[in-house]
Amino acid sequence: MKILLDTNFILNCAKQKIDFVSLTNELFDEEIEWVIPLEVEKELELISKRKGEKTEDKKSAEISLEITKDFDKIVLIGDNSIENVDTGIVEYAKQNKGIVVATLDKILKEKLQKYPVKILTIRNLKSLEII
Repeated sequence: MKILLDTNFILNCAKQKIDFVSLTNELFDEEIEWVIPLEVEKELELISKRKGEKTEDKKSAEISLEITKDFDKIVLIGDNSIENVDTGIVEYAKQNKGIVVATLDKILKEKLQKYPVKILTIRNLKSLEII
């Protein structure tokens, strides 16, 4: 099973010290293939180096990059019709049946719920749930 990671999900897991890899393995009986868009990875790199960014956010971004360094990478915004990462995630999910999208973004969740896409999200600050 493929799980695609959104920036806010990874950052919040790092901030809240949630081991999303282990917790997700407990939720599913099948092997998980983690997928991170290159655009998300670049955003994490930017946050980790941006001047004026909170130290906590920089550290969380660095931790996120370390956790995801060996995950599969994909490109979302290679096509001119894709305007932003969220649109790319929706399009990728539509084209890849059975994908799970890990996000906390309310608007992105609403867009994804129009399709047969499972969403992995944080619940009660320390656990994960599938919606």
